[in-house]
Amino acid sequence: MIRRHEQRKPRRQPNRIVRRKRPAKADVPLQKPAHAEVGRKDHAVGRRRRRLGTQTVAYGRRGLSWLRARRLSIAAALLLLSVVGAGVWAWHSPALRVREVEVEGAVATRERDILERVDLWGERMLTANLGSVADAIAELPLVASVEITREWPGTVHITVREREPWGSWEQAGLRYTIDREGYVLGHRDPPAGSTTIVSNESYSLRPGDRVDYHAVDAAAEINQQIEEALGTRAVELTYSPGEGIRVRTADGQTALLGDSSGIAYKLAVWARVAEEALARDITYSTIDLRFGDRPVLR
Repeated sequence: MIRRHEQRKPRRQPNRIVRRKRPAKADVPLQKPAHAEVGRKDHAVGRRRRRLGTQTVAYGRRGLSWLRARRLSIAAALLLLSVVGAGVWAWHSPALRVREVEVEGAVATRERDILERVDLWGERMLTANLGSVADAIAELPLVASVEITREWPGTVHITVREREPWGSWEQAGLRYTIDREGYVLGHRDPPAGSTTIVSNESYSLRPGDRVDYHAVDAAAEINQQIEEALGTRAVELTYSPGEGIRVRTADGQTALLGDSSGIAYKLAVWARVAEEALARDITYSTIDLRFGDRPVLR
């Protein structure tokens, strides 16, 4: 018996879609047509231009940041340059040189004599030696003090304080007016009721000379204190280089006081001696007080 086996028809496989991964760009470069390469070049040029603009902006921002961080230093440098420039201009500018000299306070002293001692015209205002000019003016006999100031831009102002009359000094038959320090001011009129000192010296004096200042000091203190100490006043004051100052009072007493040291103490001793002499009925014409607590009666 013959059996026939029927062959089965093979089944048709269904259609399948197989997805494969694309190769990485590094592994398989993409092929592009020639026209694409031309476009790529154009694109790279444009990108380079954009990079240049971006870098310029970045540099500008960095510059602004640098300026902001150092603005104080830059401002200080600019200020320093301005000051240096102004100093250089002031040093060389003719506008800041001495062009005028003003004198104030000169009455008995001639202004011409003061200006003759001023050598500042054309000097720089910043470096003009005012001290040496003040010393030269102070040597004038009637000048007590000098003050010199700068008045910008080109004026020097001189203020003079002259010696003030205090009393009289008679010597060699002439009367001279003197100030409180004993400087001779000439033959000007002294103040009314001022002190007169008579010297037995025989030479003449000139304005600016100085008499014995110890005698002047002693005479000034005697006039201030004698009335309180003795109840009288001085009517005559004389000076001798050997014995100093001698005073004669209104009640006829005469005292030899020497120099100006310890005038208050000498007057107190004189007052005590006068009381004891009155109590003991002792008469004297002159008392020598040059030795302090050891008075000598004559």
